Amino acid sequence: MARAGVTYHDVAKAAEAIKSQRQEPTVDRVREHLGTGSKSTIAPLLKRWRSANGEAADIGGLPNDLIEVVKSLHERVQQIADHRIEQARQEFEGFNQELRKELTDAKNTIVQLTARQQDLENQIERQNKEKGEAEKSLEDARISLVKAESQRDEAIARTTELRGNVAELKQENKDIREHFEHYQQRTAEDRQQEREQFRTVTQGLKDQVRDLQHRLTQAESKASELSEANAQLQSNVGKLEQANSTLNRELKGKIEDVQDLKRDLEDAVTKYRDFQHKNEQLVENVAVITTQKADVDKQVAVLSQALETTKAELKASQDKIAFLTNENKVILQEKAMIQGQFKQLQGSL
Repeated sequence: MARAGVTYHDVAKAAEAIKSQRQEPTVDRVREHLGTGSKSTIAPLLKRWRSANGEAADIGGLPNDLIEVVKSLHERVQQIADHRIEQARQEFEGFNQELRKELTDAKNTIVQLTARQQDLENQIERQNKEKGEAEKSLEDARISLVKAESQRDEAIARTTELRGNVAELKQENKDIREHFEHYQQRTAEDRQQEREQFRTVTQGLKDQVRDLQHRLTQAESKASELSEANAQLQSNVGKLEQANSTLNRELKGKIEDVQDLKRDLEDAVTKYRDFQHKNEQLVENVAVITTQKADVDKQVAVLSQALETTKAELKASQDKIAFLTNENKVILQEKAMIQGQFKQLQGSL
């Protein structure tokens, strides 16, 4: 049943226009002339037009076998061309859809790889920042260690100086005792006075010794604290160096991940280019098939022209046969007349 928009009148008008151009009205030519309609819709309408216009009378009395052979040849060539075009179109659409899908997957992969690369770059930047902070902390710890070592050296020097003062005081105490023993041999008053002075000086010296011992104890305690702080700082330095080494290893691993992602991105771009090349090859194949169809159409036109020539030759043969038939009739009439005259002559004899 014809669908809306394509009627018998449209098909008939198109067939007449095609025939006026000295071409054989076919389903494809009618469809191309109309610009719409399916083959299943146009074919019965075209057949109806052929029957209505009595195309059997236009074949010039050609044998039905020859007409059927040419028609079957034309239909078979047309079907082969249509089948090959439809097959190529389906293959092209299948490859095109597959290429579009793979292209979409490649684009999604590129987007994911780009996002992953951005995340890794952000992580690397963050780790570089943390590394900078750790290096700054390490430098601060080294500066503190240097200051602590300087303070320790100062405390040791101060302790040495205090010890030297204590030794000097002891020597001075010894000298005083010697002087006291020397002066003790003198007069009793002088000894008593010197004894009082010695007691006073001794008490002062003892106070100084106790003070120096106390200061020495404080210096030794401070030196011990500085030693512990130095050990703690060295431990912190070791920990910071270990953390720095760990960060360097992680940074190296992240850089390798980024390089792997870049290689994956390059592989995806190469695959995308291969898909484009395949698509171009498919387009070229479709163009070749289209050219082949045009060649088939040309062959059909040549066959149609040969058919017209055969029709003309057949018409000439038919005319010659009619002429010979007429001559044969004339000869038979003359022969009959001659036989009649011969019989009359025999009768008269």
